[in-house]
Amino acid sequence: MKIQRVACVGAGLIGQGWATLFAAKGLDVVLHDKDSIALRTSIRVIRENITFLEESGFLEKGLAAPSLDRIETTTNLGEAVRAVDYVQESVFDDYRIKKQVFEEMDAVAPEDTILASSASGLLMTEIQRVTKRPERCVLVHPILPVHLIPVIEIVGGENTSAASVEAASAFMRRLGKTPILLKREVPGYIVNRLQAALLREAIDLVAKGVATVEDVDRAFCMGIGLRDPFLGPFMRIHLVANGIERFKERYAQSYHYRWSSMDTWTEIPPGAFEEVVAGTKSMEKARTETVTEIMGWRDHMLVKLIKLLQEDGSNG
Repeated sequence: MKIQRVACVGAGLIGQGWATLFAAKGLDVVLHDKDSIALRTSIRVIRENITFLEESGFLEKGLAAPSLDRIETTTNLGEAVRAVDYVQESVFDDYRIKKQVFEEMDAVAPEDTILASSASGLLMTEIQRVTKRPERCVLVHPILPVHLIPVIEIVGGENTSAASVEAASAFMRRLGKTPILLKREVPGYIVNRLQAALLREAIDLVAKGVATVEDVDRAFCMGIGLRDPFLGPFMRIHLVANGIERFKERYAQSYHYRWSSMDTWTEIPPGAFEEVVAGTKSMEKARTETVTEIMGWRDHMLVKLIKLLQEDGSNG
């Protein structure tokens, strides 16, 4: 399947990242949002993103301006998807909103156009119920910032065809991404479920007075975070036990003590988050820099890390 013209539906942070990626990779992009002011803001952010890619060496010198020229905008959803090969929807993560958008896109987009969703926790099986061609609907979930992080999670719904999943996966590989194919649907997919488990324990440690917000962050960044870019949880325990087959025998009791003492709440307990807010705002970076400035610092650090991993070549 040849994909050259794409639509980005929803011009928020995720949609901006997708548009940046698509344009930088030489595709023609139609960026849609029902809010014209949001579209103007998005183009400014996309321009900054593409310039950053060029300055960082991820885009050949001189290609930033022509990449930006490949993006057109519209507030008309039908116009956005009427003549494209691929749609990446990134509207608010709410079934009602996504269903409304998918129903309209399905009625207008060409028959063989893939309709992909950037949903971060919802299931495609539910979203595609409102479409007449559910076989072309697939979940393609990015990690922020979309134009930098390689991994993309892909999973179809009950009525998604294998061909659509493969086409979306091949398209992501063509863009230089690392697609992860889920064998079945689960809310939050892989990355967000791992993040959710870590965040719950981090909040709980602060709420129960075990450590400050800053020390929890520091424990992660200067501890497990140092190895996380190249060593996943299973390879880590493979090394810890000197062979994965010995891990259960050697560490089951130790992990029992940890797991049995961890809370399992599914809603943040009353009062727990206030201390997290206060602690985060008291950290030097949050006190002295804006969110935008911190995001810029994050992106510069990611560039350094990605280049290092690319040099090593061991992480896909």
